[in-house]
Amino acid sequence: MSENEITHPFSTPFLSQFVFVPQGVPCTDSDIRQFDSDLTEYEQIYLHPDVERSLISKNELLASFAISKAENSQLTLKEAQEVYEMLLSDPTFDFIGKKLKLGKKLTQKDHDKLEFFNVVRTFRTVNQTRISITDLSPKFIANIHQQLTQGMDIFKTYLSDFTVYKVGLWRDNDLIRVGEYIPAPSNQIEQGVIELIAWVKAHPTPTGIAVFHTALYALHPFNNGNKRVCRILEHILLRSIGINTKNLYSASYYYHTQKSRYYKYLLFSLERTNLNYFVSFILEALILSIVSVLKTSLEVKRSTFLDSYNIDSSVKAVLKPLVKRRELQFKFFARYTQGKMARQTLITYLQNAVEAGIVKRREEGRNTYYSLTLSMPEAEKLQRWMSTIRTKLSYVPDEFRLT
Repeated sequence: MSENEITHPFSTPFLSQFVFVPQGVPCTDSDIRQFDSDLTEYEQIYLHPDVERSLISKNELLASFAISKAENSQLTLKEAQEVYEMLLSDPTFDFIGKKLKLGKKLTQKDHDKLEFFNVVRTFRTVNQTRISITDLSPKFIANIHQQLTQGMDIFKTYLSDFTVYKVGLWRDNDLIRVGEYIPAPSNQIEQGVIELIAWVKAHPTPTGIAVFHTALYALHPFNNGNKRVCRILEHILLRSIGINTKNLYSASYYYHTQKSRYYKYLLFSLERTNLNYFVSFILEALILSIVSVLKTSLEVKRSTFLDSYNIDSSVKAVLKPLVKRRELQFKFFARYTQGKMARQTLITYLQNAVEAGIVKRREEGRNTYYSLTLSMPEAEKLQRWMSTIRTKLSYVPDEFRLT
């Protein structure tokens, strides 16, 4: 195969128009597997069990929240947390039925809460069940849609401009549009799904799963809820091939934080019938989601380190940015505290922190840098990861650049 050979992965009529250039993606499958393997090693040696449990629980909440937000839910994170806690206390609680029995009308907020309830319940179920890629079938995919959209069609009576889900059933019309994009004719959906399943089973890799995700959304097999189905299936399939086995991360939350780019590259792939745009974005999301676990763990350790010192709360507030950043220039602290304290007070606070052994100061030319005195071997691993990532990705969010 030549360096940039264009391939047509699929043969069924609608899908056959899509092209894919494997050499055009920024990260290889070996990159993803190596980073995931490094994370597993880190988890085994350095990650405190309490932090690990917190990360798993946080990922479950945030990934479910992000998946529900993909459908333009107006639910806030605080409201999602309340629904999440309700589900943990009683997974069978029917809050919609309870409201209807009281004779109350259902609202958009009720819709968003039920949508999130279904997502987090499905997410928890698939994470607690050992699922193999061989289990993937048209019926399995339809069942995922059923779990994600259970009870949702009741809102067609209460909400205007509501698109029915037709729970667990393939789309049976050709009216759906994604912007200007026209999905597969409804009579080609089942055939296309069968081909995609066979294809991903023959290509059980992160890139193969990213292609599956993109092409499945291109088919648009359901009347509503396709993004939720694709994201859950992506998560299931990655874990089935040994990626993210501890459920420490999810690309879905990265999709949420990069929502405008998510839609941009998704539409590029759809409208230009080129899988590379969105596949590349998925692989970017995966590798940076892995990095985010190490980043979060380091932030927890830095925060604990600061809390261990009995220092004035104002000094601690000044140093707080060092929880998220490995090293910061004095001018950053000056901007950060502008209007909150005098410059001389800031200088005094930083000097007190240096004398207390909390931070160290480094001079470079006319610039002065500060960092915590906490030494962590995993911080060096993070720097190595980021050095590698910068050579592969054309875009890296600022939050990852200065860790």
